[in-house]
Amino acid sequence: MNSNLVKCTRISVDCVTNDPVDIRCGGPEYLGFDFNVREKDAEEMKKFIIVTLSSFEIPIKNLYFSGTINLNEENIWTKERIVTEIKKDAEFLKHNAKRNYPRTLKK
Repeated sequence: MNSNLVKCTRISVDCVTNDPVDIRCGGPEYLGFDFNVREKDAEEMKKFIIVTLSSFEIPIKNLYFSGTINLNEENIWTKERIVTEIKKDAEFLKHNAKRNYPRTLKK
């Protein structure tokens, strides 16, 4: 067992409703992000994520803590990695937000 594991909190972000066809095929109800951050930094990182998404004009439907996990240092999300990931997906998410899919529940 690796003794260098760090307790992390998963921050889940639902940005836009997914395509109903993709949902029926097993895809997620929302498109967005999951970031595993140090538990002690979770509140600060949550605020940072909100500001970053806003700066890229990406909508937020929901943002929440969705669990905890022990990770090695290299698997923990830093502010720099979060910005890079959000920037990478920004245009895709904004494009999907314009589609205005109705919210559907998985059956």
